[in-house]
Amino acid sequence: MKTLMILAHSNIQNSLANKIIADQIGQLADTEVRNLGQLYPDFQIDIAAEQQALLQADLIIFQYPFHWYSVPGILKEWMDRVFLFGFAYGPDSQLRGKNLLVSTTIGGPLNSYAAGGHNHFTTQELLRPLEQSANFTGMVFLPPLISHDMVYKTGGDNSREDITQRAHEHAEQLCRLIQQKSASFMQQGAPSAA
Repeated sequence: MKTLMILAHSNIQNSLANKIIADQIGQLADTEVRNLGQLYPDFQIDIAAEQQALLQADLIIFQYPFHWYSVPGILKEWMDRVFLFGFAYGPDSQLRGKNLLVSTTIGGPLNSYAAGGHNHFTTQELLRPLEQSANFTGMVFLPPLISHDMVYKTGGDNSREDITQRAHEHAEQLCRLIQQKSASFMQQGAPSAA
């Protein structure tokens, strides 16, 4: 089974959590991490290259920090450019049956993402556009992997050590999910996507 991580972070060099997660996942066999910020600092997406990477993947992971209740701008641009009619949707969708996993880090605490909480909505509710995008393309939307309290600010509530530990725990959970999917994939005898 081939795993493709689409990493969307505006400043991965200064990231604590997402850098740890991406680095750890990048060490797995049959896994490719495509760092959109590094590949396309000017937002000029190579559509053919990105579509080819998607075609070769069985599991697609969107890895990003939650930005303004959505995805970072580079991931939205990537989706706008790459998820085209005839490729991602329509009668000839080439993404149908592929698995999509959202893996995101959120600065705020879990209890702030609830009805009546500081952010008024659950993270599941705020991820509905990605779930619908998966539905529309025929992909299987897997339960998202979400880690809260993942922002470090001098004098803030979270220490660098706490965030580092949570990032490693997030990456380990993600590794287990990939391994479970891979084992299931092998049991089914599914051929690798071409």
